Amino acid sequence: MKSLKNIVLKSILAASLAVSATQASADGFYIGAGIYSPETEYEAIQDSDTTPAFFVGYQFIDTNIFMFSAELGYYDLGSVGNNGAKIDSDALSLSAVAYLPIGPIFEVYAKAGVAQTNIDYSVDGTTTDLGGTEGFGGIGASLDILDTFDFYVEYLVFDTEVKTESLGVGVRFDF
Repeated sequence: MKSLKNIVLKSILAASLAVSATQASADGFYIGAGIYSPETEYEAIQDSDTTPAFFVGYQFIDTNIFMFSAELGYYDLGSVGNNGAKIDSDALSLSAVAYLPIGPIFEVYAKAGVAQTNIDYSVDGTTTDLGGTEGFGGIGASLDILDTFDFYVEYLVFDTEVKTESLGVGVRFDF
């Protein structure tokens, strides 16, 4: 199980990133958070969890026909297990996000980047580190309310030795 200390430290890091973004005066910064349901599959384990995610980003291009941003995020990929085996995992990601507005308030987007994953696989008291730096990507859709709040749903896949797919919903606040 992830220690409470690690979860608290990662939450503080995410909050610090969000506070840093809020203090910037330039347009284009945003922060967000969501609830995700990552499904993990590795050897004898196939299970899902409910976890948080946090991100901060900057939108470089914002037009009526195309939008592009860079994003730094933290995704808790869950703690799952059965038959004496357990997987604890999370990811710190850097990604590019390309948006296509469809109508005045609806957007679809694609996200791709790299993720530094921490994956601990424990079985019979022995823990193996399966984490590393891997690619990840996904697709999503959002409702843009008054050019300030976005409510989103997205599907992400982390390309690691441990198969992890995650479906999430959340909110994003644009400055």
